[in-house]
Amino acid sequence: MNKALYVITSAMVLVSLFSESSLSTEHTNHPQNTQKAVEYFGQELAFTTNPYGVKTAIDNQEKNILIVDVRSAEAYAKGHIPGAINIPGDQFNYFKGSYDTFPGLKKDKVHYVYCYNLLCELGKKAAIAFAEKGYQVKEIKGGFESWEQFKYPIEK
Repeated sequence: MNKALYVITSAMVLVSLFSESSLSTEHTNHPQNTQKAVEYFGQELAFTTNPYGVKTAIDNQEKNILIVDVRSAEAYAKGHIPGAINIPGDQFNYFKGSYDTFPGLKKDKVHYVYCYNLLCELGKKAAIAFAEKGYQVKEIKGGFESWEQFKYPIEK
């Protein structure tokens, strides 16, 4: 009897914990600022792309882009997005600090920057460093790993 009472009590506690009235999420208690959402997603689209967008630009032979691989020279040598130049993060203190120039960048191009994978922040750090010097930039979301997952061409 005692065991049955424990099971019933435990079940009631679980039901109350997971009932709609007791679930508290930020979006139900505080309405989202939709204008900020518009700004956020608009900026994300303005400053990021994905492997498909890069492949499309390559296939269309767009002349206004330059693809920049910021992975190590060794990783770049093993394979990279076709046409990409390499500006290894490890040779630029992982883009911490200030640099006067980055070899190969061009002021009249949009630089599509990528690093290793989705969780790698080296591409973002490079994009900030490049933008601080007046270069137009977009980060390739997912990095080289995503490019490979799509089975797009790789240059060595």
